[in-house]
Amino acid sequence: MNKKARTTATKSAAKKKGGAKPAARLTGGEAAWEEQLRHVVNTVDVAHALTMPLIRSIESLLYLAARALGSGEASVIVRDDAHGGLRFLVAIGEVADKLLRVRIPPGKGVAGFVFASGQPMVVADVHNESAFYAEIDRMTGYTTQTLLATPLQVNGVTVGVLEFVNRLGNPPHEPFSPNEMDWAARFADAIATLVDAHESAGLVEMLFKRTVQAAIKDAGKAKTKGARRGVRDAGVEAKSLQQWLKKVRAAPEHQDLLSLAVTLRDIAGRGENERRLCRDILDGLARWTDARAQTGVSYY
Repeated sequence: MNKKARTTATKSAAKKKGGAKPAARLTGGEAAWEEQLRHVVNTVDVAHALTMPLIRSIESLLYLAARALGSGEASVIVRDDAHGGLRFLVAIGEVADKLLRVRIPPGKGVAGFVFASGQPMVVADVHNESAFYAEIDRMTGYTTQTLLATPLQVNGVTVGVLEFVNRLGNPPHEPFSPNEMDWAARFADAIATLVDAHESAGLVEMLFKRTVQAAIKDAGKAKTKGARRGVRDAGVEAKSLQQWLKKVRAAPEHQDLLSLAVTLRDIAGRGENERRLCRDILDGLARWTDARAQTGVSYY
C-alpha cells in the first residue's frame, strides 16, 4: 500500500469510528469575544427580569383601586426622566394605550400640581379647574369630567401621582368623595413602594444597557486585536460609568446606590486582596451603623 492509499485508509477508519474533527482552539481574541457575548446575553435577561414584575404588580393594584373607587379610568404618573415633566407609567381603561404615549410638560395639569405640592386633589368638574391640562383629552379623544389625584410618597418624597378619572357608566359622573380620598391614599402607600422600586430598577436597567454597549464595543476590539481587557481598562470603564450616572435624571438616593455598586465592582475586580479589603470595610461599616442605631446616637 502506497503512502497516499495509507493516508486515505486512515481517514476512512477515523470516520467509521465516529471520530469527529477536533474543534479549533479559540484564539485569545475569539475567547474574549465569546465571554463578552455571554455577558451581554446575561445582562439583557437580568434587566428584563427587574422591571416587568414590578409593572405587573402596579397594574394589579391599580385595577383593584379603580374597582374600589368605582372609577372607569386610572393611572400611575411618574417623573419623565428623559424629557422632564411627567409621564404615564401604568394606565387602565379605554384609552390606556394612548396615555402611555402622552407626556405632561413640567408644571402642567392636576397631576403636575399634586406632584409638586404633595397634596391630594379632587375636581368635581374639570371645566371649572384652571389647573386641568385639556391637551391630554385632545390627544386621546377621551372626555374627562371629574377626577381624583393623590401623591405617591416614599419617606416624605413624592415619586409619582395616582389618578382616577370619571365613574363607571355614562355621564354625568358623580364627583369623588372625601371618604374615597382616604381609600385612594391607602392604595397610594402600597403603589408608591412599587413605583420607587421600579425607578431604582429602571436606573439599574439603564446601567445594564450602558454596560451592554460597552461590552459590545470592547468585544469588537478584543476580536480585532486579540487583546485581553486589563485592570487599567476596567478602571476607565468605572470612571466612565460614574460620569454617566451623574448626568442621569433620577432620584439622588438611587444614583448614590448605583454609584456605590460601580465603585465596589471596580475595586473587587482588581484582585483577591482588594475583594477581601472591601468585605472587611463593609463589615466594619455595618457593625458601626448597627451600634449607632442601638444607642440612638447621631454622629452628624
